[in-house]
Amino acid sequence: MGSSLHPKRLVFAPGDTKGPNTQDTTMTANTQISDLLRAETATLTSASQQELFSHPARAHQFIINPPLTLSQLHPTNPLHQFHSWFRDPRLSPSSAPEACTLATASLPSGRVSARMVYLKELDERGWVVYSNWDSREGKGGQVFGRGLSSSDTSTTGAGEEPRFSETHAGDRDQGNKWVALTFFWQTVERQVRIEGLLEPLSKEESETYWRTRERGSQIGAWASWQSKVLWSADQSAIHCLENETRDNLSGPGTTENTTDTAEILDDGRAVLEQRVKDVEARFANTEEIPLPPWWGGARIVPESVEFWQGRRSRLHDRFRYVRTHGAGNGTDDPEDHHDEQFKWRIERLSP
Repeated sequence: MGSSLHPKRLVFAPGDTKGPNTQDTTMTANTQISDLLRAETATLTSASQQELFSHPARAHQFIINPPLTLSQLHPTNPLHQFHSWFRDPRLSPSSAPEACTLATASLPSGRVSARMVYLKELDERGWVVYSNWDSREGKGGQVFGRGLSSSDTSTTGAGEEPRFSETHAGDRDQGNKWVALTFFWQTVERQVRIEGLLEPLSKEESETYWRTRERGSQIGAWASWQSKVLWSADQSAIHCLENETRDNLSGPGTTENTTDTAEILDDGRAVLEQRVKDVEARFANTEEIPLPPWWGGARIVPESVEFWQGRRSRLHDRFRYVRTHGAGNGTDDPEDHHDEQFKWRIERLSP
C-alpha cells in the first residue's frame, strides 16, 4: 500500500518535454517515466529516476498569438469582445468552439459540480444554454433550489407541471444562482471565463429553440431522467454477475462463444431504451412534440468576464471586465436589471 503522503502516480506531466539545455535522451526519459508510473510507490527509488527529475522540463508553450493589449479589446462590452473571438476564422466548426464547461455549486455545502454544455445563443444580456433542469441532486436543484419530478412523465402531459422558470420565487431563492462558464479554444490558445447569475428563459423563448431540434432529440429529452441512477452494483456484485454470465455462455452443450460478457450484462441501458420506446409510442400520432416542463433555456448574466491568451513561459495575457452598473449582490434577481445598460471596468490580471 502506498503512503498517503506519496500516492501512486497514474499520470505525470504528459505534455512536458526536456529543457533546451539537456541532452537528447527523450526515449530514456519516457522509459523512466513509464517505469515510475508502474511502480507501487511514487518515491524515487533509483539514481536514474532521480536524474530524470534533476533537469528542468518544458511544458507546452503558447506561441501562436502576438501580445494581447488593451487596444485590441472592445472598450465597453465583453459580450462584443467574446463575439469577436468566437468568430475567429481559425476556430473550425469541427473543433466545437461552442462547447463550454458550466459549473454550479450546492448550498449550504458549497460542493461544486461541472459539466460540458453547448452555447446556443449569445445576446446583449448574456450566454444561453439549453438543458434538462430536473433532479434535486442535479444542476437544476443546485441553481433553482428544487427539482421537477419527471418520474411520472409517462402519465403527465406537457403543461401539467410547473416549468422550472415558473417556480415560486421563494423556491428559487433556496438555490444558488451563481454559476461559472468556461470556454477553452486550444487551437488559438485562448480561454474565456464568465461568472454571473443564471436566469431561466421564458417558455416562449425555450419553445423557439425547441422547434429547431430533430425529433429524436426531442424524444430523448422526454425519455431521459437526467442524472437519475438507472442501475448500480458494488464491486463484488459485478464480479458475481460476470462469473454467472461467463458460466452461462460456456455451460455444458454450448458451442464456443466469443461474445463479450460486457455485451450480455444488463447495466441499466435497457431501462433507458425502453423509456425511449414508451415515449415514441406516446407521441406516435403527434406531429409536434411539446416542450417538456423541466427542459429549456437559461441565460448566464455576467458579473465578470475574463479573456485569457497564452504567452511563452506562462506569462499569459489576462484582461477582465467587471460589471459596475446593474450588478447583482448574490441575492438580487437578475430580472431586476433587464432594462439597465451594463457598464464595465477593465482590469489586467497577473498571470
